[in-house]
Amino acid sequence: MKIKKLGQFLKKYGFYVAVSVISVGALVAIFVLPSQEGNVKNEANPYAKNEKTDGMLQGDLPNNVIIDEEDELDQTDKVTQNEATVQEDETKASEEVTNNTTAKDEVKPEVKTETFESTTASVTEEPFFADGDNFSWPVEGKIVVPYTDEATKYWFSESLNQTMRTFGICIAANENTEVKAIAKGTIVKIVDDSSSILEPGMPYVGKTMVIDHGNGYVSVYGFQGGTVNEDLLGQVVNEGDALGTIGTPKGAFINVGDNLYLQVKHNDKVVSPMDFLKDSEETASVKTDSVDVGFATK
Repeated sequence: MKIKKLGQFLKKYGFYVAVSVISVGALVAIFVLPSQEGNVKNEANPYAKNEKTDGMLQGDLPNNVIIDEEDELDQTDKVTQNEATVQEDETKASEEVTNNTTAKDEVKPEVKTETFESTTASVTEEPFFADGDNFSWPVEGKIVVPYTDEATKYWFSESLNQTMRTFGICIAANENTEVKAIAKGTIVKIVDDSSSILEPGMPYVGKTMVIDHGNGYVSVYGFQGGTVNEDLLGQVVNEGDALGTIGTPKGAFINVGDNLYLQVKHNDKVVSPMDFLKDSEETASVKTDSVDVGFATK
């Protein structure tokens, strides 16, 4: 009788009983099973961050953490040795780079091919006419016009029909005679008109060359109507080198024939060339013609 009633009950309410059982099972699966799995300990993740010790200083480590000081010192020594080795290697590499750069930057001396001129040429010395030295004669000839200045005798010019100061001498020589340097010196001036460089009132002597001999000594050459080697300007000439040629005189010196005018200065003051020309005392009596020389009048 009970079984019959149970069967009728299940037939009538079986669907609802099944739904209830399934619901209860679902609830058990949701709430009971997770709590049981929570009791299982998970293994530590070796790559996870330790929130408790992260950022702590050595002094803040927990009491249960033990540090082996010897291991720490060994590790420190190894790091220091590694750093020293790296630094030593870097130093060696830097030295090698420096040596290579220096070797590349070294300038090799230029090798010049020797020539006859390079092996025989002598060093050019600066001109220097020492006190007591003598000048050579620029041309061979007689003195046709003597030296006069404001403190000495005056000379009478027949062409101008007057007395005058010469501030130099005139040496007779034929037209086109080669004029030579009286001493080593630097040619500093070449002008066509002597009046631009000679003393005021000085007779016209045509083309003029000025040579600086050093030590304050200067020689001036009046070529009259002759020619001058203008390529020598600024050049150093030696005693006896050709400077140009004599030409026909003009002005005050026309009546004395072809000649070369020579003037000498020392420290910008005119002096007598006869005091410096070689053998001047001997040649003064031999080479000087009878010239009309008077005395200065005040």
